[in-house]
Amino acid sequence: MYDYAYTRRAALKLGFAASTLGLGALLAGCTTPRNTDGRPLIFASFYPVVNLVQAIVGETADVRAFMPTNKDPHAWEPTPRRMAELAESDALILNGANMERWAPQVRNALPQLPILTLSDSIDLITYKGAAAMGEFQYMARLELESGTYGFEFGHTHEDIMRVAFFKPSRTSSLEELVAAGREIMREQGQVVAQHKTFTVKEKQVYALEMGHESGYIGFTLPSKGPWVLIADRASESLLSYRLVNNETDAVDIPAKSLLEGSSSGHDTITFDPHSWLSLLNAKRACNALYDYLVERYPQHADIYRKNKRKIVSRLTELSAEYDQKFAELERREFVVTHNAYAYLCRDFNIKQYPLQGLTSTEAPALKTMRKAISFCKERHIRTIFYEQGQSSKGADTLAAEIGGATCPLCSMEYVADHDGADAGGYVEIMRSNIEAIYQSLYEEGTHAHS
Repeated sequence: MYDYAYTRRAALKLGFAASTLGLGALLAGCTTPRNTDGRPLIFASFYPVVNLVQAIVGETADVRAFMPTNKDPHAWEPTPRRMAELAESDALILNGANMERWAPQVRNALPQLPILTLSDSIDLITYKGAAAMGEFQYMARLELESGTYGFEFGHTHEDIMRVAFFKPSRTSSLEELVAAGREIMREQGQVVAQHKTFTVKEKQVYALEMGHESGYIGFTLPSKGPWVLIADRASESLLSYRLVNNETDAVDIPAKSLLEGSSSGHDTITFDPHSWLSLLNAKRACNALYDYLVERYPQHADIYRKNKRKIVSRLTELSAEYDQKFAELERREFVVTHNAYAYLCRDFNIKQYPLQGLTSTEAPALKTMRKAISFCKERHIRTIFYEQGQSSKGADTLAAEIGGATCPLCSMEYVADHDGADAGGYVEIMRSNIEAIYQSLYEEGTHAHS
């Protein structure tokens, strides 16, 4: 990820630097609520990590969530006071895989704090991240009239996509266009916020801020094409975008692809962060937690071993139960608003189709829903899953058009402690998710044969 000195991210870094310099004074002025019985204080980043840690440590440590459970974990940033509380703790447990955007700043501010990253022990799903400075991953030719158009973004966990436009000569070869694009993309770019519109200046780089669920940024071409568009990211399932006529109608505009893939081979690799939504990954995380805790607190090794066996046994039984159930199904694909279940799909050899990947918006108009409607009807899909605790508007719209129904899935990104306890914790939340998906596939398969 690039360092944009004038972006909100840079401001965050400056805030962390300030909090580090003033950490001693802040600690002197506040009291971190700690237990008085000598137990270690362990922070875990958010609910699924907290619950797995608690399951293994039992009463041997005080385990607390570092991120508020009512905040978006993709966008939350720790305050100086929260940093001061973390500085007084004994360890921090992270999911990793870029889920906790603030992790590098924590490491810089608190270099002595022991940190365990669970994703280090997991086979992560990867995709191409931003291209290296001076390189790009996508190039297209636009034959458009002067006017305003836009980029429409689907679900993404990335912050910035850098783009630029330039005029090709009549005789420019692909090699010459690539060379020109590389020269242009050496610049970091002018930041453009969500739902803003910028007027294109030839060879100017623009750093487009992207929303987590969906987004839109307009651009005005000052003259008729041809124009060449270059972008440091290609459109993929984990970062979908398309060129549209405007934000309201969102009709695709013509673009002739000239290059899809690295202009150099030096692209970065990034990850699908939802690694906890997998029973297999959860077992690996429990093993990593056990090894880490035994090394730090060997006096409790027997407790950790017993607790680990208990939760791993539950995860194994749940996995075996649904391995058999899913193996008997003919239908293996479902539609969901939140692109979060690739790891669960990998566990059971099923496939998710995120609504953002079909329509690129959270609450799309009917014109942009046509593709999704056709997709569902062709495959006899009748259930549209949405993110529990979030708006179901896009799912409701699609379900109404296909005569189907909506159903919530819990990604555990937003789970208060009491809600998690009422639901039975990580294992039972996963059971509920898996059963909901299984039932929809079973019923749709049965309906297709009736």
